[in-house]
Amino acid sequence: MQVVELFFTNSKSLLFFGVIAGLTVLAAALVSRYLQWLITEKTKGHQMDTTSFVFLRHMVVATIYFLGFGWALLTLPITRSFAHSLLAGAGATTLILGFASQQLFSNLFSGIFLVLNRPFKIGDMIEFQGSRGRVVEISLHATIIEEANGDRTIIPSSAILSDKVKICK
Repeated sequence: MQVVELFFTNSKSLLFFGVIAGLTVLAAALVSRYLQWLITEKTKGHQMDTTSFVFLRHMVVATIYFLGFGWALLTLPITRSFAHSLLAGAGATTLILGFASQQLFSNLFSGIFLVLNRPFKIGDMIEFQGSRGRVVEISLHATIIEEANGDRTIIPSSAILSDKVKICK
């Protein structure tokens, strides 16, 4: 019986939560479609590398989701009462995970730098630590090159930024 009473006393905040969450999903979908259309229109007929544009589209949509659902959660009374303990726990957990996954984050941030800076692009011939091949994929985590004999070499993004890469013609 207490659950039913609790539900009806908090129905206004649940309604706000639902409306904000729904508007967040709608806004993210609309912005994602608009940005995809914009990327397609601006690069139509041009030989452009769209990696940076797609990455930015994903970052904008993720930010909309993060802000929207964070705001929606703040409308619930239960999240307000536990907010301090949740933030303290999240801070400690983040610190532990940060030390445990230092190499992963190094590759991630190096990958972001590679995507934004673009020292080379897909299709370029590069040489790295004795491996020479054509770049077939650039992701946030690694760059994949295909050598002349068909072998593929996966190079972590942090290694590319910390060592010399030769772009061949």
